[in-house]
Amino acid sequence: MTTETAAPPGAKKSPAQPLFDFWSYWMDQAAGQAQAWARGAPEPFDPDALRRRWVNALSEGLDLYMRSPAFLEAMRHNFEAVTQVKGAAEALARDVARAAGVPRIDDISGLFERLRIGQEAIQERLDVIGRRLDHPQPEGTTGPGVEALSELNLALG
Repeated sequence: MTTETAAPPGAKKSPAQPLFDFWSYWMDQAAGQAQAWARGAPEPFDPDALRRRWVNALSEGLDLYMRSPAFLEAMRHNFEAVTQVKGAAEALARDVARAAGVPRIDDISGLFERLRIGQEAIQERLDVIGRRLDHPQPEGTTGPGVEALSELNLALG
């Protein structure tokens, strides 16, 4: 008693067709139940089978809809719009931060690198001074070490 419609070969299936098939099946079953009750011999009702058919029809219809070109095009437009809004929001935040004088991570990332390089240069100079203090030259001698130390004192002083 099913009335599922068979689509001609090569024809596209409508996203609503599974739901139409389900309701046709349900109507046939309801008519069968009514006839059985009228004859006085009720047939067993299987709600699990009805639920399975409902879920299958719903999932097939949603699957067909989500694969339709119209839905896919709408999703593409949606993703493009979200990307544009995100870019505009980021540009606005950057402009507001720049106008307010608030540094952003892009502005200060180079600063950390310059600080690290400066810290390494200072540490190297301090290591040289420490080695010279550990091994002092005898008094009254002059040489490249003493000249370099006085230049360093002038630079730091």
